Amino acid sequence: MSLTSISRKQSMLRQKTGSKHLLSSIGIRKKIGFGYALAISIATLGVLTGRILELNYKHQIREKIEQAQEQVDLLTNLTKKVLKVSILQKELPSLINNRAILEKKISLKLSSFYEVNTIVKQLESIIEIGDKSVNQNTDYVQLQEFIQTYVNPLEVYIEQLESLIQEIKQIPPQTKVETSSLPSLSKITNSEIAIKLEKLSQDSEQLAIVAHQRVEQGFKDYQKVEELGIQILIGSLLLSVITGVMMAIHTSKSIASPLKVITKVAEQVTEEANFELQLPVTTDDEIGKLTVSLNELIGKVAEYTDKLQEAKLKAEAANRSKSAFLATMSHELRTPLNAIIGYSDLLYEDAVEAGYEDFISDLERIKLAGTHLLEMISDILDISKIEAGQVTLYLESIEVKKLVEDVVGTAKNLTEKKRNKFKLVLGKNLGNMYADMPKVRQVLINLLGNAAKFTEDGVITLSVEKVKNRKPKNNQNQNSELLNNEQNYIVFQVIDTGIGMTEEQLKHIFKPFTQADASTTRRYGGTGLGLAICQRLCERMGAEIAVKSESGKGSKFTVWFPERVII
Repeated sequence: MSLTSISRKQSMLRQKTGSKHLLSSIGIRKKIGFGYALAISIATLGVLTGRILELNYKHQIREKIEQAQEQVDLLTNLTKKVLKVSILQKELPSLINNRAILEKKISLKLSSFYEVNTIVKQLESIIEIGDKSVNQNTDYVQLQEFIQTYVNPLEVYIEQLESLIQEIKQIPPQTKVETSSLPSLSKITNSEIAIKLEKLSQDSEQLAIVAHQRVEQGFKDYQKVEELGIQILIGSLLLSVITGVMMAIHTSKSIASPLKVITKVAEQVTEEANFELQLPVTTDDEIGKLTVSLNELIGKVAEYTDKLQEAKLKAEAANRSKSAFLATMSHELRTPLNAIIGYSDLLYEDAVEAGYEDFISDLERIKLAGTHLLEMISDILDISKIEAGQVTLYLESIEVKKLVEDVVGTAKNLTEKKRNKFKLVLGKNLGNMYADMPKVRQVLINLLGNAAKFTEDGVITLSVEKVKNRKPKNNQNQNSELLNNEQNYIVFQVIDTGIGMTEEQLKHIFKPFTQADASTTRRYGGTGLGLAICQRLCERMGAEIAVKSESGKGSKFTVWFPERVII
């Protein structure tokens, strides 16, 4: 079943999940934007709601405070006026003999009662224009009863005062005023209306106290409303923060959880090379699209891997066939070259004996070219045998010191060819090693020949020592597992003061048919197989080879051979 059909089936299953599918189809950016918008909306709505409620209640409370304060002012003024009237009323009988003062006091009293009556009318208007719900309050009921109790007596009292003034005006100026001539005066002084007016000041004062308490309570309510607004503001902000945190947690989980699954499956595919693994597609957002793309990528990688594996098998088969062919052609290629070199030696000896000096130089060139060609063919055949798996180890006990002396005797001419000095450094207690002597000898000669090729007028050093339970560091070929850390090692080091190599060149020196660069090949020649053969022979014997070099200062090749090679 293809990945596309699998993804379509998973999409059809998701379409059946209703609201969950709708939520999963929303993109991650939209979810994040929705979360931020929701948190900001909650904060804004909370602030606006709190502010509106606060302003509304404050407006109502201010109206109540203003009404109560107006009542306090009116009732206080009313109390003062009534007390003033009471004082005047008590002074009237004593002023009966002084007509002018009596008339003035009565007029003043009448004016005060007008003001009292006006205040009562203002209180009555407050009740009429006030809030109906507030009018049901006990305080307003008491005020209403107060007005109903005293409004009519005040009007009657005013009428009596007006009548008294008229009676005084009707008395001739020269006539003495007496109580008997002013019947209205006795009515005003001793009537029930006068008694009620005395109680008026007490009632108004009591109502003023009640109204003042309402004013104080209004200020307290005002403070409470401000605190409530602050609480609503803080609550809305906290709610928006909580909502934002919850949305952030939900969004992070919706992103992190699928990514963990994707990472785990990707690691499994990488480590196990199991391309049958598929990721579950649970959403239609960016994560879902990423999952579908990764599933398709795994499928394509599986297809390409199969093709590459098939091509690799064919290439390996062809390479083995080539290596097997070259390995079997060893005798056919070397025999004619050995014959050429042999005949050139015979002809060279005959030419020397016969005195044919003109032929000697040509015969030397023939022998040198044949020898060089034989060495190249030997290198090609050696690398072919190694790649074809036809290298067989013949292990034997080798005296290390004798092996080194043999190698030095063979390679000394090579090292001194370009005016180089050769230096040998032998460690103590080298003893014996158990290995394939020809192959160890070949590795050492190749390294010394390589050093001699790239060094002129310098020093070439061969160092040999035995180390115990020591693994090499900074390995070049990364085959540390081939070394047994539980045994001793024979360490060979070939050090030269030649041209050296750069870091980039060091990455390619152990590849077959490769030298440092093209200019090196043109100047020094060679096939570029010597170091590759050394590395593969070392791997075959459980040894390891590494190199350190600096351009212009020389190179140091180090080989760790186990004291006892194990096949």
